[in-house]
Amino acid sequence: MPLPRFSTLDEPRRRAILGAAAEEFGEKGFAAASYNRVIERAGISKGAMYYYFADKDDLFRTLLESAVAQWVVQVMQPFDVKDADGFWATCQTIYERSLRFMLADRTNAAICLCITRSRERREDHAALVELQRQMEHWTNEIIRSGRSVGAVRDDIPPELLLQVALSMMDAGDRWLASRWGEFKPEDVASTAKTMVDLFKRVGAPLHVLTGTDLAATPGRGARKKKDQG
Repeated sequence: MPLPRFSTLDEPRRRAILGAAAEEFGEKGFAAASYNRVIERAGISKGAMYYYFADKDDLFRTLLESAVAQWVVQVMQPFDVKDADGFWATCQTIYERSLRFMLADRTNAAICLCITRSRERREDHAALVELQRQMEHWTNEIIRSGRSVGAVRDDIPPELLLQVALSMMDAGDRWLASRWGEFKPEDVASTAKTMVDLFKRVGAPLHVLTGTDLAATPGRGARKKKDQG
């Protein structure tokens, strides 16, 4: 954790330090990143940096924890949905918010891209391991919410569906990182729709994809009544 005095810094200065760290860690990875280059990028003295952080490890942990905290507040929303359409619409809204979160602030984008590149390098820093654990928990809760309203298929093991979803998110993040330099606000809606449609094609039951009334499908309505009876 950062030394307590880091929290007393004004917001622009804190963001400048974390942004510089994100750029360095994103470009070089944790192991090859230079603490001195971060200091130079941030435009502060070495003494000032050690006044706020114990070392490079402390800075990296702070960077990831700050990113997660801000993302949860600005992007996530409760999955209080009533049906499959509401579930998938909420997924798209969250994806759009995540993209706008990155576009709104250069530091936000740098931190998110840093995390994506660190995962791509398969770095095993404890802070990244904890972040992955949180992502698995959030994704599993989303899958559970989707299943509860019939939006997510239940014919395959949930553990398998979780791993497929995580792999697709990772692939989407890497694809987005590769074209982020050209990404524009007008690309948000179409990109979110494309990504969520991919998840939907893999994760939704057939009747959700086709718009079929499950109760009216030959044989299915009778089986449903039998199960309820």
